[in-house]
Amino acid sequence: MQRFLVYATLLFVGVGTASAAEDVETVALQRLLDRAEIEELVARYVTALDTLDADAYEGVFTEDGEYDVTGTVHKGRAAIRKIVTDLQASRARNQAAGVVSPQLYHVMANSSIEILDADNARHQSYAQTVRLADNGQFVVGFMGRYEDVLVKVDGRWLIQSRKLVSFIPPAATPAVR
Repeated sequence: MQRFLVYATLLFVGVGTASAAEDVETVALQRLLDRAEIEELVARYVTALDTLDADAYEGVFTEDGEYDVTGTVHKGRAAIRKIVTDLQASRARNQAAGVVSPQLYHVMANSSIEILDADNARHQSYAQTVRLADNGQFVVGFMGRYEDVLVKVDGRWLIQSRKLVSFIPPAATPAVR
């Protein structure tokens, strides 16, 4: 009987250890999947902004999302969507007047993702806009840093709040970001 108890105990401990190892692997795999989804979220944000896709742009934020653009705060998806629809209207007015609006390209770099738990994360990155100048050279129009609070809603990562901190003094910051 004593030998049986020893074997049963070893078997139980072995199963428990295997289960714990599987749990660690599952958590590690989920963190990698979360990071990949967050990277995709950030890429969708930039693409939506550069292509002026208002639906996609508002879709990367939570319903109550907040975007602080160097001190000007846009709250809720409707206000965030308006950023892009205002850019669309401005470019349409310029085009109607024969003025060519330069295409801006947003570049994000040095991205850092911190997974806090299963449903909360933080993201930071440097941001800049570049445009093609008349002389054929690319010109940097803006430099700054994004500070994001991310949440998982219905299994998808979204931006709950985004803060854009400018590296350029406010008086020199271009109107279009």
